[in-house]
Amino acid sequence: MSTTEPSFEEYGFDRGDRVQVDWTTGSSPLDEVIGTVSGISRSGGNVVVAVEVDDDQYPENSIYGGTHDAAPEWVEPLE
Repeated sequence: MSTTEPSFEEYGFDRGDRVQVDWTTGSSPLDEVIGTVSGISRSGGNVVVAVEVDDDQYPENSIYGGTHDAAPEWVEPLE
């Protein structure tokens, strides 16, 4: 198990980038979310990308929203 902190240099996106996240394997009512990358870390040996999701994607009073953690392979940069 690697304890080295991950780096954005390993991926095709960076902090502050607008991205689309394939959330079909995540726990959310949406199959994809759009947002901004806010961080990268390691949890339980896996790399986790934090994405601040745009507020307008969820219905009012939804329990979802805010930051979503995603696997790097779920993240696709937007142009």
